[in-house]
Amino acid sequence: MPVMTPEQIRLRQNPVLTSLLLGVAQSGFIAEALFPRLPQALRGMTLPRIGKAHLKQYNLRRAPGSATKRINVQYDGVTYTVNQYSVEVPLPRELIQESEAGRRMNVSANLDISQIAMTTANSVLALSYELEAATLATSSATYPTGNVLALTGTAKWSNDAGTPVSDIRNAAEVIRGASGVRPNTLMLSAQVAAVIVTNPEVRSYLPQTQLGPATVEQLKTIFNVPNIVIGEAIWIDDETTRDVWGNNAWLGFVPSIGGAGGNINLAQPAFGFTNVLEGHPFAEQPYYDEAHKSWVYGATFERECNTAYPEAGFLFQTPA
Repeated sequence: MPVMTPEQIRLRQNPVLTSLLLGVAQSGFIAEALFPRLPQALRGMTLPRIGKAHLKQYNLRRAPGSATKRINVQYDGVTYTVNQYSVEVPLPRELIQESEAGRRMNVSANLDISQIAMTTANSVLALSYELEAATLATSSATYPTGNVLALTGTAKWSNDAGTPVSDIRNAAEVIRGASGVRPNTLMLSAQVAAVIVTNPEVRSYLPQTQLGPATVEQLKTIFNVPNIVIGEAIWIDDETTRDVWGNNAWLGFVPSIGGAGGNINLAQPAFGFTNVLEGHPFAEQPYYDEAHKSWVYGATFERECNTAYPEAGFLFQTPA
């Protein structure tokens, strides 16, 4: 199957508006910290997933002229698909300066109002992405047996008897023992982050002269995790405000991926990826809606969160 060009993928894209869309920085969204983007050219792409051949011991010593040891690597052909997510933001024509050549959008003359449309579209797409990532990462069905710990009673990290340092370090050993890598990322939902910084076990690692709660940098040292992210995003469900990441914490291994999907080691068991169609997200050419007398700005994002090696992640449920 031939690889599509960006022009074929991004039908009716507007390059100026796409630049505005991609330039919008969102705060509080952490989906990519757990599921880094992995660009792909096709909507259904099969990737080789290596087994555990890299964890076995081999006799690699070779005498001159003898055959080189070839390991038996078993690959699972896993098809990772993407789905299309699109949103339209209407802006009344009274806010827009139209060109004189018929009713045509003059984007250059409306960059400020276009920025509003793109910020709105990006926020909606980003929240949808965040909810998808959170649902996958906080579901116990995602993980193998032994990689989920539901905390209750005095075991909760909000309780003075709770032991988050011991729990997180023990979980790190579970991940290392199952996958061969040490976790490098800890996710704390907003609820969990609020209580863990004042937990007595955590505070026992702080200098006695420190009166305030632990900082994120201190937590990295205490938990022996180089990356800590806090899920601050919220959403509204039937007019009720909820935390996207709920009452959960997550520990796992997240690889560093280059801009073109490089730096991926088949023997590096990443918890998951966000499979993204090349050229996405993008802004579409605005069109005029006569019935509502509005210019409609559209944005499209084809992607999907997928797990690769669930044993490289560990979920803490209801720790706060």
